[in-house]
Amino acid sequence: MVNGLATTFGFRDRQGCLRSLTRAALAAEHPDASGDIAVFLHGLCCDEHIWSTYADQNGGDTYASKLQREHGYTPMFLRYNSGRHISENGEDFAATLETLLANWPVKVRRVALIGHSMGGLIARSTAHQALESGLLWPDKITHLACLGSPHHGAPLERFGHLATSLMAKLDITRPLATAINGRSAGIKDLRHGSLRHDDWRDHDPDLIGHDTRLPVLRLPKARLHFIGAMLDDSPLHPRTRWIGDGLVLADSASGQHRNEALKVPFVDGDGLMLPGLHHLRLVNHPEVYRHLSRWLG
Repeated sequence: MVNGLATTFGFRDRQGCLRSLTRAALAAEHPDASGDIAVFLHGLCCDEHIWSTYADQNGGDTYASKLQREHGYTPMFLRYNSGRHISENGEDFAATLETLLANWPVKVRRVALIGHSMGGLIARSTAHQALESGLLWPDKITHLACLGSPHHGAPLERFGHLATSLMAKLDITRPLATAINGRSAGIKDLRHGSLRHDDWRDHDPDLIGHDTRLPVLRLPKARLHFIGAMLDDSPLHPRTRWIGDGLVLADSASGQHRNEALKVPFVDGDGLMLPGLHHLRLVNHPEVYRHLSRWLG
C-alpha cells in the first residue's frame, strides 16, 4: 500500500504544483528559457520551498532568482520523498533529468546541479547511475555543487543507530528500540552516505559500524564544488570538531576520508568551509551565493 502522505517525485513550479515535462508544456511555462539550467535539490524532510528561507534577509532574493538575473540560468526545483533510499531517488532523478533535457525548448548549453544536504548526495548518486546506464545527459552537466552534504554520513544518525543497538540488548528497552529503528531508509542511508543500490541491498542495515559503500563514478565534464558550514570561527574549536554545522561534520561535508577510494574528488579552489553558520543557513546566504556565482558564472 502506498503511503498517502508520500510526496510525488518530480519538478515543481513556484506554487508547488507538479510540472509536465512535455516539450509543449516546458515551452509554455518557460517562454524565456535559456540554454543554461540550474536544478535545485532540497534536503531531508524538506521541499523546494526551503530555498526561499531567509529571503526576507536578502532583499527577497534566492540563489535561483540571482542566478537567473545575473547569469541567465533558468531554475528548476526537484521534489522527492527523502524517506526513500538515496539511490532510489537517484535512479528516478536520472530518468527524469533525461526527459527534461530531451524536451527543453531551446538547445541546452550547460546544467548546474545544486543540492543541499541529502540533495547533494542524490545528485552524486544519479550521476553514477546515469553513467552506468549510458544516459546522454551527464555530458551536459558543467557543475555539481553540494551545500552541507554529508558525503560520509551524519553523526546524529550514527548516534541514533548506536543507541538503538544498545537498547535492543535489554528486554525493558527493546520495544522502544524497535520503534526508533523504524526510521526511514533515507535517514539510515545518512549513517555513512550510501549512494548505490549495492550499498544497502543484501546487507543488514542495523549492523554496528557496517560501512558497505562502494565508490561512485563522477561526471566527466563537471566541476565538483562543496560549501560546508561550522558553528564556530575555527575548525579546531571543540564544537566544530564534534558537531560541525549542527548536523554535518567538516570532513564529511568536504568529502575527506581515510579510504582514498571513497574520497570525493574536490580540487583546490572548488570548495570551502564557512565559519559561524549552521546547516540550514546554507540554503540562502550572501557568502554562499558569492561563491556559487563565481563558480557557475
